[in-house]
Amino acid sequence: MIDLEAYDYSENSSSRIRATEKTVTCRIPPRVRIREDEPVELPHVLLLCDDRSDGLMEWLSGKKEEMRKIYNFNLMKEGGHISGWLVSGKLAKDFGKKITFYENISAEMPYAVGDGNHSLATAKVCYENYKKTHSDTENANAPARYAMVELENIHDKALEFSPIHRIVTETDEEALLDELQKTCCAPNGYPVQWYTKERQGVLYLNPNKSRLAVAILQNFLDEYLKNHRGQMDYIHGEEALKNLEEKENAVGFLLPAMEKRELFPYVTESGTLPRKTFSMGHATEKRYYLEARQIR
Repeated sequence: MIDLEAYDYSENSSSRIRATEKTVTCRIPPRVRIREDEPVELPHVLLLCDDRSDGLMEWLSGKKEEMRKIYNFNLMKEGGHISGWLVSGKLAKDFGKKITFYENISAEMPYAVGDGNHSLATAKVCYENYKKTHSDTENANAPARYAMVELENIHDKALEFSPIHRIVTETDEEALLDELQKTCCAPNGYPVQWYTKERQGVLYLNPNKSRLAVAILQNFLDEYLKNHRGQMDYIHGEEALKNLEEKENAVGFLLPAMEKRELFPYVTESGTLPRKTFSMGHATEKRYYLEARQIR
């Protein structure tokens, strides 16, 4: 569990636990209505740590012979197989010490939310609402103060970052590409492949505008579409993007994958990433709802 007092999802947060993407606040109230009266939470929040020595999760994985296996079965929808071991007793205490050591040497930001940003933001809002009608003593021990997460080391080889591409439809693709070239490009910039029904090419986005190509493109498209016709969408997979390019009046952008090592420095120095910067894994590998925790 994480302490929601240490978490802040605002864009320029300086908390020890931070969101990685900008929170769309209008998405929170419907989630609050679900969570606020529920007796349990079934979270899918993936919390990332920047454990370069791999002294947390790898150490724990090597101790399976000291744990009791509590589940072992095949997952639905081509999700593969999963097994779970209970960390308890002395092992849990030793792991707690390692967590404390890691947090102390990563004092500025030990954790970043890799997936489930809006679910965790919902838990935070529910806790803040709870605090309004309860005493400080009640708040200190309230189940609502904490949220269950799955902790993952960002440097684990099994964790892959995939790019999320952009497509703009119902637009004047030539005008859009000309404006992007004039305002956001520079020699020796970040190469980004673009596609229309008839043509394709490469634009070089100016690195002085951001350390991430996706941030430059997203900011441009957000501003451009305020004053020009077009609908933007987010596409997983290169082939899916190229197939959509067969549409009339559409232009797609094939973005590079974000390097995992860039995430913690970027969030620490620049705040939240542009929305839909990366995807963790493929659809069949997404989080399954296995663990639950009582919150009322």
